[in-house]
Amino acid sequence: MSSPPERDQLFISYSHVDRGWVERLQTMIRPLVRSLGLRLWDDSQIQPGDKWREEIETALAAAKVALLLVSSDFLASEFVTNSELPQLLTAAEEEGLRILWVPLRPSLVRVTLINAYQALLDPSRPLARMDPVEQEEALVEIALAIQEALAPRQDSPPAAAKTQGDSAGRPRQAAAPRSGSSVLPGADRQAVAAARSGAAQPEMAQPEASEPSAAPLPLQRFSTTTCLLRQEGGRWRTERRPLSVEGYQEQLGEGVALSMVKIPAGTFLMGSPEKEPDRFADEGPQHEVTLGAFFLGQTPITQALWRAVAGWQQVERDLKPDPSHFKGANRPVEQVGWFDAIEFCRRLSQSTGKRYGLPSEAQWEFACRAGSTTPFHFGETITPELANYDGNFTYGDGPKGTYREETTAVASFPANAWGLHDLHGNVWEWCEDHWHGSYDFAPGDDQPWLIPAAGAEEHRLLRGGSWFIFPGRCRSACRIHGGPGDASYGVGFRVVCLPQGPSLNP
Repeated sequence: MSSPPERDQLFISYSHVDRGWVERLQTMIRPLVRSLGLRLWDDSQIQPGDKWREEIETALAAAKVALLLVSSDFLASEFVTNSELPQLLTAAEEEGLRILWVPLRPSLVRVTLINAYQALLDPSRPLARMDPVEQEEALVEIALAIQEALAPRQDSPPAAAKTQGDSAGRPRQAAAPRSGSSVLPGADRQAVAAARSGAAQPEMAQPEASEPSAAPLPLQRFSTTTCLLRQEGGRWRTERRPLSVEGYQEQLGEGVALSMVKIPAGTFLMGSPEKEPDRFADEGPQHEVTLGAFFLGQTPITQALWRAVAGWQQVERDLKPDPSHFKGANRPVEQVGWFDAIEFCRRLSQSTGKRYGLPSEAQWEFACRAGSTTPFHFGETITPELANYDGNFTYGDGPKGTYREETTAVASFPANAWGLHDLHGNVWEWCEDHWHGSYDFAPGDDQPWLIPAAGAEEHRLLRGGSWFIFPGRCRSACRIHGGPGDASYGVGFRVVCLPQGPSLNP
């Protein structure tokens, strides 16, 4: 009787709808293919005229690690359910095959046998719900977990290659990462950092190893001024007061620092009520959203900040050092598209080790409102004394005023109650989300609302209004959209820093 074939390759099982994720993963693990002599198999290797079922069964028999890319389409596949999975699960129980799975999109995986095996992401935060920076980090960590599964530690007993089980012999799922964590079971934070830098990787932790905590950020107090609009005797009066908020500064070199303000966790009603003046239908229906704590840029990214980061090492695309139409180191950078903003965030993340990105639309509106329920964070109307927009026009019974016809230096106007400036007017700000024409079926959390398998040119969200826009378009709930490559002298962005450790998870 002939011996079974040597198990020496990675088998990727997926739905063809999710082919794009396979290609991204293959790009990420190409260094493993070279360094380990890894044999990689997915069904794109089946040539025309081949007997596809026999090819798949041969590949399954040679697999040492099976990576399942799980989505609703994957679980709906008759071939996956009836042919691939039974053979994989049998090999896992009897022959030492390692099964790892990645939640790509929300699905009913918890009611299947797959749920018993090691998930490489928290199933409540699948890949499609992450921002692009997080996705790249997750793909690195998935690759490291694959490396660990393919090359177990020398001092581990042979049984260590199998999934550990409970007292009944059933496989056990690895503990999900702590909320807000980017560290996955089977991957070590130091190894991820080494992979990014190109340094030699340290010995990796076992899947059950506890997550190392991020060092607390050195928080400080920022002093600013906030303001409310109140009506007295038929006239609007501004009521200003000093404000102290907590945050930190990211030093970017040459005296340039990015100020980040701590935004508390909370729940709010997102969108506008039906009777709000100048309301658009895409601002509803109003829905409750619950968010965790995060840090948000105190102002839009300035031209000085942009110029500093544009000189750093490129991640995916080149950045013009001085793209803005209106020049000024402390003015917001403009004429930058969504792709440009994402590149800026990736460079920040790569350089600092923190998780920078664009805010989700929910994070942006929650932070803008700062506990308010009025059309603007300072009250029922708006005045050119408090924001930069086309002052030739009014909102409600608010006053007319100056139309400046250009951007203004950031923080020229009072902050909202949480210490954030320029949320109404000056420049529109990119958000992470894809555009949806209403909030029907919108998620109730702080994650960006993305369209699965969307094309690269799918439109993205913009918030906040700009220097040349009508005042009604500067409301907290107002939303527009644009192509991710579009750039205008009325469009900029601010950045979010996502939870990474105890200091961001009070």
